[in-house]
Amino acid sequence: SAQILEVETFIPMLLQSSDQGASRLKRVMFIGDHHQLPPVVKNRAFQKYGHLDQSLYARFVRLKTPTVDLNLQGRARPSIAELYSWRYKDLGNLANVLTDPRYLKATPGLSYEYQFVDVDDFDGKGESQPMPHFYQNLGEAEFCVALFMYMRLCGIPAAKISILSTYNGQKSLIRDVVRQRCAWNPLFGEPSKVTTVDRFQGQQNDFVIVSLVRTAHVGHLRDVRRLIVTVSRARYGLYVFGRFGLFENCFELAPAFTRFAKRPRQLSLELKELTPTSERACGEASPDATLVKDLHHMWALLQDRMKAQFQAAASVVASAQGTATT
Repeated sequence: SAQILEVETFIPMLLQSSDQGASRLKRVMFIGDHHQLPPVVKNRAFQKYGHLDQSLYARFVRLKTPTVDLNLQGRARPSIAELYSWRYKDLGNLANVLTDPRYLKATPGLSYEYQFVDVDDFDGKGESQPMPHFYQNLGEAEFCVALFMYMRLCGIPAAKISILSTYNGQKSLIRDVVRQRCAWNPLFGEPSKVTTVDRFQGQQNDFVIVSLVRTAHVGHLRDVRRLIVTVSRARYGLYVFGRFGLFENCFELAPAFTRFAKRPRQLSLELKELTPTSERACGEASPDATLVKDLHHMWALLQDRMKAQFQAAASVVASAQGTATT
């Protein structure tokens, strides 16, 4: 209810059938999160001066109406939840995320459960704007898709991976890169969803890859509600690609980026982990971890991994054929 217009809130109330001329409506309950994105109002004048993007839910919260607040989360690893729990009062964790091995063990092939990967200009270019307000960043798009392909080689199902962006232009570009690089190959397939952060509000997935796009200005990610949506969609793994130096200086985003800063700003991979499970504890990188220097390095590592897996598969097939012949 925090994401619908005020006037829309009254529609279900007015549609209640009457009982002998009197409304049967006795109680109304609002369930939502005013710390996430509000209703979408495209007209900036109405949005800014008319406050039409304020939901009735948010109005009641602003007027100090008593609320019952969520104080436990059961979606994400506790470490990922720390990226957004600062925004909520006394937000703790349910027992399942503290005891379930899926939340306690590391993801095979990846050193950390969350990272901010600092992406420099790709071929001398950062963000671009082929048309007004249609922001794109080719380096980040290629990096996101390369990580998706690597995760697929690690055995993570495509349906468990989503790629998000903060701009429609980047969403379109990532879809183009996916079609070109991997959609045609059954070994990789396509991510569960390639969409914008705004569209993904209210949804979740095991692994989420995010492209922040901008390299010149922070843009609309300065709205802390959009940041909360961005970092709260993943269960087991969150990997954000962007220009760290740009966003770390933004006051509104500081609590989350202070936590990101504690991890390496280069993507850390566990190339020697070839099994579908890992014995490492969540958040612990091995001494053999490989830091990805740049996009070219990532593609080289990805090609080596593909070659090794193809050779291993060929050896298994040859061994099986030899046994059958014998």
